[in-house]
Amino acid sequence: MIVVASCHPTPDDERIYHRQIKTLLSNGYSITYFSRSKSDLDLSEAGLKHINLSINLSIRSYSKQVLQQLQEPEAPLFFHIHEPELLPLAKSVKQRFNARIIYDVHENLDAMYRTFSQRSKPVKETAIFLRNANEKRHLRFVDRVVLANQPLETTVYNSQEFQPIVLENFPENKYISNVANDGNRGSSIIYHGNLAPERGIGDLVAALPAVISEIPDAYLTLLGSFRTAGFESQLKRFISENKLYDQVHVNDQIPHESIWAILNNHAVGIIPFRDNPLTKHNTPTKLFEMMAAGCRIVASDLPPIRNFVPATVHWSTPGDISSIAGNIIEAFHSLNQSSWIEENRNLVREKYNWELIRHRLITLYEQLLN
Repeated sequence: MIVVASCHPTPDDERIYHRQIKTLLSNGYSITYFSRSKSDLDLSEAGLKHINLSINLSIRSYSKQVLQQLQEPEAPLFFHIHEPELLPLAKSVKQRFNARIIYDVHENLDAMYRTFSQRSKPVKETAIFLRNANEKRHLRFVDRVVLANQPLETTVYNSQEFQPIVLENFPENKYISNVANDGNRGSSIIYHGNLAPERGIGDLVAALPAVISEIPDAYLTLLGSFRTAGFESQLKRFISENKLYDQVHVNDQIPHESIWAILNNHAVGIIPFRDNPLTKHNTPTKLFEMMAAGCRIVASDLPPIRNFVPATVHWSTPGDISSIAGNIIEAFHSLNQSSWIEENRNLVREKYNWELIRHRLITLYEQLLN
């Protein structure tokens, strides 16, 4: 039996549930899936037992409850965790059941801390050192490491001789759209994902007046959750003060399967990230989703994005409002030239889809079984 555990707040996460769990189910594995969220969603089906615990539980209490529910008659053969906070739980499962432990690393954790922490650099680096030391202490209980991003440099996991496998968050082939994008989608711009300053959302909204001066009917859809209440207030105040409430539509995060119809109705997809440790190391899943949906793409010129699409997006300078505006305008003026859109769709068909890499997940489990 496989046990999957996550303290991520969304049980139907596209990586954990839609890609990995569904792939394992289709290959005949029996799975128990523990999540921790405020959702009442029950994903249980034949072969899958979904147990959702309260988001109000601390990680420690959540881990304790997971361990209590794992019983000897149905001892896990595999224990697949998705957050570093669950490494102590993985250690306990290893010691009690001798399960094979899979540690799935979704983000470059050092880069995240360097981006989000407001502490001074010495304090920040000390905290990173201590976090890494704690992670290394638990890695001896881990059998395999999975990464969501192709590392652009040597990782701590290589130095620990793990030889991690990379499972990128590529979309499934069924989402590759044939919907035209030749002006029929209107002057629509979309960003979906976390709404936060390091993602360049403030720069994007600040660029909109210049876009509207050239393309009067242009409008922007922001789809996602704000990382902080302070940034939400700041952004909405800017929208109000600049009378952009008819041109900027802010919507809450929606279930992942619902994003495709929305992407297929937008002409330009934008990734306006600022240049920071996080965006220098993590590849945005939205890049491949916009490619599959046939959006014209404007993206910040950053290594993880350029690594996948060097020539078929409009490159903007990170943090440069006029560059963002100019490239959005250029994208709209280029809609009658469909070659980039088709090249991007073909890249997803031929290289960047889940069907081409899902065998890595199955091979990983088979190797651990043998």
